[in-house]
Amino acid sequence: MTAKPDNGIPPRVSLGLPVYNGEKYVATAIESVLAQDFEDFELVITDNASTDRTEEICRTFAASDERIRYHRNERNLGACANFNRCFELSSGEFFKWCACDDYLSPNFVGACVRTLDTNPKAVLAYATTQSIDQDGNPIPLVGKTMGEKTDLRPARRYRDILYNKGTCFEIFGLFRSEALKRSSLHRPYYGSDFALIAEIALLGQLVHVSEAIFYNREHADRSINIADKMARVAWHRGDANRKSSREHTMLLAHLFEIAFRHRKEAPLGSMLLYTAAFAMTPVQLSRYALETIGILLPGASDRLRRIGWSAVDMFHGHGGSVRRQGHK
Repeated sequence: MTAKPDNGIPPRVSLGLPVYNGEKYVATAIESVLAQDFEDFELVITDNASTDRTEEICRTFAASDERIRYHRNERNLGACANFNRCFELSSGEFFKWCACDDYLSPNFVGACVRTLDTNPKAVLAYATTQSIDQDGNPIPLVGKTMGEKTDLRPARRYRDILYNKGTCFEIFGLFRSEALKRSSLHRPYYGSDFALIAEIALLGQLVHVSEAIFYNREHADRSINIADKMARVAWHRGDANRKSSREHTMLLAHLFEIAFRHRKEAPLGSMLLYTAAFAMTPVQLSRYALETIGILLPGASDRLRRIGWSAVDMFHGHGGSVRRQGHK
């Protein structure tokens, strides 16, 4: 058994692993954490009332390594609340979310800690993303990464994220816990990780750690591959209602909230201008229109959405990539 020193001093790094019915890949994810060359960490597992062998697998690992803490929710809270639960239970100076179907290079934590230690202005260190298939074989990147956000002006960092939205791989980087404590964390709408990354950029720089590798698994059960919008809402919230399916409208409201919340970090006028400009792009306007129609005419919403997205994709030439953005 690997023991954590019982000296009352919290670990430097907390890793949070939210999971629901992850028996297929969760052992690989845990093993990659235990294989890190940086050992001063805790692994907080929050199980969202799994109905498969997830609990058995996680408890077996926890019994063999005292750095692992396993918590089982009484019911499925949804991915949003379960992700936040990991952070609430953590105690480290730095924090990282882990997905139950991904894994890390052995140098991931150590390289990111060194980057944050040497760059006090940085609040998030994120790795190079390598897509893998369901068997762990490397494949071309599925999605889009973003560039570093190192401008000394917080509003410019925020703006650059709004205008260069990626697939939010960076949400699985290493954060300064103090920055996350000042944030609004994940919110109960699908895609809120994008707003969280934009909010974190207001609090400090986002830096790329090229030598660390984040292995992101592409498979049919990923949330990003859930075609039915209500099913995606249920995955994220734990329940589903049509009002909560207005994910882009809720994102916009969240961004305006962030602008007011952090007006001491960045000029409010600039923040409101950048947010409004983001909202007025053709893609975003199309999204708001489709969501409004979906509320007013729920019976026709799916058909209208398909027609609308076909028009948006044709206009922008993305071949469907516009929709492959956001939460894992």
